[in-house]
Amino acid sequence: MTNHQPGHDENAQASLAATVSAFRSWADSLPAGQRSGEWECDYQQWPAITKAFAAFLDSLTPQLWDSSNIEMLLYILARDNEMELLKEELTARPIHLLALAKVSFNCEEPDARWQLADALGSVELATTEVEPLLERYFRDENEYVSRRALLALARRQSKHAEPFALRAWGTGHEYQRMAALEALVACGSPLLSSHLDFAFRDGRQHLVKSAQALLAKRTIERSE
Repeated sequence: MTNHQPGHDENAQASLAATVSAFRSWADSLPAGQRSGEWECDYQQWPAITKAFAAFLDSLTPQLWDSSNIEMLLYILARDNEMELLKEELTARPIHLLALAKVSFNCEEPDARWQLADALGSVELATTEVEPLLERYFRDENEYVSRRALLALARRQSKHAEPFALRAWGTGHEYQRMAALEALVACGSPLLSSHLDFAFRDGRQHLVKSAQALLAKRTIERSE
């Protein structure tokens, strides 16, 4: 983290606020029908946002964030849900990532929450700090947030990955079942074989394709 300099915190906050405000103005200028799909990627000033975002993180410790800082960080993180540049900046600063994740649960930005969950699966932080947050994300009312939290737990080889995968499977949701298969693979669960069979019996197109791909990969790995 960079050393604090007189006025540097204020400048970094002002710079991020200005770039986020400019994005909001641009977004508000678009007709509602154009704000779908990957619409945020059309904004031309993402490099400036990313630079300001990183400078803010390096200038102000999480303990000094106020509610307006947190709202701004979560808002712009959520808008960057395709390129995920801001998520990379947080992943490079695990303490800031952890702090933002802790205050994200009541925000109305599922596209921020799933990115935070995903990032937590890739950082070297203590299990006792990370896994309680991922467990909360797994219980998120947004299906995609829940799914990404499950995969993050599996990447961390969490002891909760297998039972949570079984809970995901039990929902009957096709994409939850696909994530459950991936999680069982990632954590080396002996239950994978039976659930691959269950997937083929389920018969839904995307789930079957996922099972076929995982089975093919497993076969190749065993032959090497």
